[in-house]
Amino acid sequence: MKKIGLSLLVVVALAAAALFGWYQVDGQPLPEASGFLQGAGYRAEVEDDGSIVFTPTAANGRGLLIMHGALIKPLAYAMTAAYFARLGYTVYVPRGALRLSISAVDQAAARMARFEVRDWVVIGHSMGGFSALTLIERHAPAVAAVALWACAMPADFSALTVPMLFLHGDRDGLLPPERLADAKDKLPAAVRHLEVPGGNHRGFAMYSHQFFDGEATIGWQEQIGFANEQTAVFFAGALTPAP
Repeated sequence: MKKIGLSLLVVVALAAAALFGWYQVDGQPLPEASGFLQGAGYRAEVEDDGSIVFTPTAANGRGLLIMHGALIKPLAYAMTAAYFARLGYTVYVPRGALRLSISAVDQAAARMARFEVRDWVVIGHSMGGFSALTLIERHAPAVAAVALWACAMPADFSALTVPMLFLHGDRDGLLPPERLADAKDKLPAAVRHLEVPGGNHRGFAMYSHQFFDGEATIGWQEQIGFANEQTAVFFAGALTPAP
């Protein structure tokens, strides 16, 4: 029994070490990301819980919620947040406990209610897509449109009626054809799907490493830029003009 107990302790220790190493490597923002915390047309503030808010100089009265992928820090989405803040969106990027956005669903919904915006659009990357749809289903905020970037779907959201755009890279190692097909089956039939040629999973945000991903043939700047532009056009088409 002592040998079995010792073996179990060794296994647990090795698993903990592997998990710690994973947290240290995956999802770490690129050095360039912090440069987007300041710029013309907006100001950014990192809140006490690690969430980030981008406030536009000329607000359009809309809010954008960005739900981060598993283990990915909110700062990795700074390029996207800055892009939409320059368009007038008030951008909120919550930070989930253990760097899991699904753990931020309830607190993010409560925080959204305190912003002075008419309605929201939402971007969810990877786990963030599942988290975003869970938030919408559970709390029913005023959401006009959703963009899902490279999202597997562990639950069925096919009954949701909010307009959705789904982007995925053709080099995404975490979303192979069978997982992509499964995600499509769990989303409304009206979802617009768009492939990013040469894109992978990691290229939707500014972070340095993603285990099990494929190699992209385009740079992260190009992939994020493409995703931002396509998503902005989709949002604009879904939003009702302000009175």
